[in-house]
Amino acid sequence: MQFLQDQQYLSGLNEQQRDAVLCPADILFVSAGPGTGKTHLLTSKLVNYIVTSDSLQKIVALSYTNTAACQIGERFEKKAIQLGLCDDYSFYNGTIHSFCFKMMKSFGDTFDYTILDDEELTELASDIIAQTPQELKQSTVMKCLRSDPKEANSPLYKAVAQVKEQLKVISIQDILSMFLQMLESNPEFQDWLRDQVTVMAVDEAQDLTELNYMILDRMLEVIPGLKVFLVGDPRQNIFEFNGGSYKNLDDFLTRHPNHELKTLTITYRCGQPISDFVNTFHFDDCVNYMLQPVSSAGKIAVLESSTEPEEAERVMSGVLSSGNINSCAVLSNNLRYLDPFIKLLRHEEIPYKVFGGQRVLKRHIRFLNHILRIIDSDNAYSIRKISQYAGIDIVRDGRKKKSAFYESDLGQLILSIREESSFSRIARRVIDEIMSGPEDDAEITADYNAFLDMASQFGTTSDYLAAFATDRERFTPFYLADIAECQVPTDEGFLTISTIHSAKGLEWDNVFIMGLCEGNFPNPYFCQNLTPFEQREFFNNEWKKMYVAATRARRNLFLSFSSSIKRKGYTFHKAPSRFLQAAT
Repeated sequence: MQFLQDQQYLSGLNEQQRDAVLCPADILFVSAGPGTGKTHLLTSKLVNYIVTSDSLQKIVALSYTNTAACQIGERFEKKAIQLGLCDDYSFYNGTIHSFCFKMMKSFGDTFDYTILDDEELTELASDIIAQTPQELKQSTVMKCLRSDPKEANSPLYKAVAQVKEQLKVISIQDILSMFLQMLESNPEFQDWLRDQVTVMAVDEAQDLTELNYMILDRMLEVIPGLKVFLVGDPRQNIFEFNGGSYKNLDDFLTRHPNHELKTLTITYRCGQPISDFVNTFHFDDCVNYMLQPVSSAGKIAVLESSTEPEEAERVMSGVLSSGNINSCAVLSNNLRYLDPFIKLLRHEEIPYKVFGGQRVLKRHIRFLNHILRIIDSDNAYSIRKISQYAGIDIVRDGRKKKSAFYESDLGQLILSIREESSFSRIARRVIDEIMSGPEDDAEITADYNAFLDMASQFGTTSDYLAAFATDRERFTPFYLADIAECQVPTDEGFLTISTIHSAKGLEWDNVFIMGLCEGNFPNPYFCQNLTPFEQREFFNNEWKKMYVAATRARRNLFLSFSSSIKRKGYTFHKAPSRFLQAAT
């Protein structure tokens, strides 16, 4: 084991990474800049926990998305197998929502709640308003359905909570608060959890909410000797609209003064020009540790245009000049700005894929998920919705009853399917016997085939439903995009079109950032009614978004803007974005 520790799993680490991996602190935060080998660091640190312990290590690795968590998991499992450590640990990877949901489900069969997405919560809000004599605002009901703590003491909040309990439904936000409540008030759950986790590794720690850190605080109290390993980059904290803030991380570390802090600054991604560019940025709430590039390659170019169509043409020319559209990404602060560019791509029949933006779940997939919820947990809400869709009368003696649903032909079929031994068999029967029909078009058929292909990844119906609720990114093909989708095949490659938020964690050789003019990115309109402090905070967050966007580039970064923008028939003249000052 000593040979293993000294020679194998530490190979390939630079001095900064090695120092962090060997740090023995129970609570360790590593501030890892873009391209500094964060995943390599994480996997090596997890191995370190195993080889330096005489007991079985029960590791939980969490990230902001399941996709990112799976990447870490695959790398770690591969390394553990290579080192012959398979019998020395147990391992779970996912998001903090999926972890908390899994723990509550695993602890007892009594946790039978269904997670509703925003669209379903909106439908439920409309139902509540329609059944309530007094006038209610949709926005207020939605806050109660999402368990907004600001509404917790209102009578409406309590009434909505009763409806949710009756229907056995929760919001995604409820998962964490319910887990924390169990952790604080259920001694049996505490005892059980102590045997489930010895190491908590958290990626993207700068994006955790206050509630996330309250859970970590409580777990440290409940589980003696728990190791907490946090990795992130305060400069890449761009999910503040979801409650994620570097302040939450900073407050957590302050509450635990025995923590250690390490910093990674050697970047293997960004060359000298891009590193020099972002090293000039200043942030109000965190240190901008200077990136130290391994490579001097690459360039930064500013593309100035007079109109948005001209800007689209110039970026298109740059993408095609790269010689490989797979190596390129076009990013924007908002996808609507890219409408002229998308139209150009469609006209030229250039394959592309869009990431980010608002999406709505396809109706047939929502129907499918309702069927699976009924199979999994006899969910009252889904029974109501399916009865509405299918025209099944479930009213008996003036009340809606589940038993009436199961008297129907569909209800009887669902009871039969529920007896199947695996999710794959359940999925196949649901598609073949309930969902598929002669009127299905090619898109619906393709969605059903994609669903069946994915079914083998899940052991149970509950596993699938939990993943669908907590990892929207994984099921993107089942949603309708709010901008034009590509009409030509993308099997052999495509140009990536993305919001900055959706591009986080990814990288390309050539990155084009469009719309870099004042009034678009950044857009002072959104802070005109804020206090001076709030305005500084707004622009600080905008600089962080620019930092993330710029550091997606491995070699070349193109900063594009139009000096005029046309909106609703009016032409507005725009100054170059303040972000460009650092590049010129």
